[in-house]
Amino acid sequence: MFTGIVREIGRVVSVERSTDLVRLDIDCPTIRPDIGVGDSIATDGCDLTATLLTPSGFRCDATKETLKRTILGALKVGSSVNLEPSLTPSTPISGHFVLGHIDGVGEVRSFKRTGNQAEIVIAPPRALMRFIAEKGSIAVSGVGLTVVDVSEGSFSCWLIPYTLENTTLGSMRPGARVNIEVDVLARYVVRALSCGVHMLEDSHVDATARKEGITEEFLREHGFG
Repeated sequence: MFTGIVREIGRVVSVERSTDLVRLDIDCPTIRPDIGVGDSIATDGCDLTATLLTPSGFRCDATKETLKRTILGALKVGSSVNLEPSLTPSTPISGHFVLGHIDGVGEVRSFKRTGNQAEIVIAPPRALMRFIAEKGSIAVSGVGLTVVDVSEGSFSCWLIPYTLENTTLGSMRPGARVNIEVDVLARYVVRALSCGVHMLEDSHVDATARKEGITEEFLREHGFG
């Protein structure tokens, strides 16, 4: 588990590709002393396992499923990646809970700097829009952000100077692709509500209630008021 607080921008120094696997060597001298073989490292938001330690970093493998759902397959020697080691019992939880399980790839629609801040607008896969809410949390390539605004097919976030200077988001341009992980709480709330609607469809509730789904009035009428 992670927090979305990037600890270092790593640099890809080696890429080995096979049919369904990409092996990466990543230099990260700052966090290298804290990494052990088998540790989880959020790499651009994707939970990868350190399979080997190098003098200045670690090696990891991205499997077929990871390559299908993330932008890691496009990395090349010299690419920069956001890195965060996994939480320990003593780690301050300064961001929000991030699992490192990427939900999909989004595209940067616009990136506008205003003084020492920037507004980034991202179009995620349409299926993810229902999990994204104004003032909610979201992880963009491993960076924990607060959603400022949600519109049809996109959302926006504001980036503070620290984020611009210490993550790869500071170099974003329109058309760039980013890994998206929605807030885990939103994921389960939407799932629970979906199950509730299916339960209504399977019950004796009248057609009007089935059409409207779970409402505040419905809950009061059934003893939850």
